[in-house]
Amino acid sequence: LAYIPAVIIHDKDGFQAISLQCTHLGCTAELRNFGFECPCHGSRFDQTGIALKGPAVAPLKNMRVEQSQDGKLRLFTT
Repeated sequence: LAYIPAVIIHDKDGFQAISLQCTHLGCTAELRNFGFECPCHGSRFDQTGIALKGPAVAPLKNMRVEQSQDGKLRLFTT
C-alpha cells in the first residue's frame, strides 16, 4: 500500500482531489494562501495545482474522487 499525500476539495462542482506530491522531486507540498508550496525546493502551485514557480514545471496531479450513495469518498491514486 503506497502513501500518496493529497487534498480533497469540495466546491459547487462536487469533490476534486489534487496530489500533494511535488512534480519536481516528490516532496510533499503544503497549503499556502496562494495554493501550495513545496518546502524542499520552493516550487509553488496555484489552488488548482498549476505550477507558478519552479523548479517544478509540471502541474500537481489531479486525482479522481467518487462519492458512494452512503456518502463515503473513494480516492483513486492511479
